[in-house]
Amino acid sequence: MRIMQLFIIGLGSLISFTACERPKDEAIGYDHVITVVSDERDWEACESILEQTLGKIYHTPGTEPLYSFERIEASELNNNILNKNILILTRLESESPVTAQVRSMLPDSTLAKIRNNPRGYYYQNDPYARGQALIVVVGKTIADLRSRLQVNQKQIFDFIEKTMFDRNTAFVYRSGEQFELAESYFEQHGYYLRMMHDYVEIENNPQKKLVWLGRDFPYRWLAVSWEKADDSTLEIQLDKLLNSTFGAKLGSIVLNKEYLTVEPIWFKQFSAIKYYGLWESKKEVKGGPFIAYGFYEPIMDRIYLISGIIHAPDKAKMPYIRQMETIIRTFDTKVFESD
Repeated sequence: MRIMQLFIIGLGSLISFTACERPKDEAIGYDHVITVVSDERDWEACESILEQTLGKIYHTPGTEPLYSFERIEASELNNNILNKNILILTRLESESPVTAQVRSMLPDSTLAKIRNNPRGYYYQNDPYARGQALIVVVGKTIADLRSRLQVNQKQIFDFIEKTMFDRNTAFVYRSGEQFELAESYFEQHGYYLRMMHDYVEIENNPQKKLVWLGRDFPYRWLAVSWEKADDSTLEIQLDKLLNSTFGAKLGSIVLNKEYLTVEPIWFKQFSAIKYYGLWESKKEVKGGPFIAYGFYEPIMDRIYLISGIIHAPDKAKMPYIRQMETIIRTFDTKVFESD
């Protein structure tokens, strides 16, 4: 038997689990589905909090959630134990099967520490399968359970996102990648972006400060645009770069400002802005969702905008948006070294 460690956020202590020595299977199911183990009453009290972050809606141009929730009973957990994302919610004072399940997983000493810390909850990578995210939130009452989710929702969101992007990176580059093409951009432009095996270059124009690539079925475009930094704020510079990219640099593509969402984020070591919404063609009745990350990069003293554009009629768009984000997140100012 070997020991798996389950980290307690905000408590600084560790908890032990035992597991068989055989290699773990890969986590199964959809990246965007979170399996919730809870009583119906607890879920009704907590769902609205989780929808603020994990369940937020994207216009694609329909509506698709970032993550969707699938609630199950404690008795169904064994049949779903390999799912990619598992969230367990319960109250210690309730006599429910979910509480009994949690008590069988965690020792009393650990539960006591959680009870005494209003920010305490558990998270663990790969507890039952490779690429899996497990979160356990326990409260004394419904109000306490809601409070723990509320104060920790950003940390929970970041953990689920990181685990998803780690899985997606392996998936996106499973068929190989174009090292020479990516290295050529580093030599020409000073940045590195890991390129999937089937993207083709549409335009590489140093005068326009644009690199534009694409792939089809469904159609996806990836564009890197930049400008020299000036003395104005990051927001002002990125707003100009966003408008010039989706107004001149990409030709017939414009943004629908009615659905544009602007969100400050932390992207690697960069203070960044995330944009998402809908694009439209000026020449055809055609459009779809886009995602873009904008930030200041000090080595080249540039403002960068990395954009992903999707056109996938009659298909769910969020999986493609997430793949584009996975590529965007490989941006670096040094060459990637493969294993």
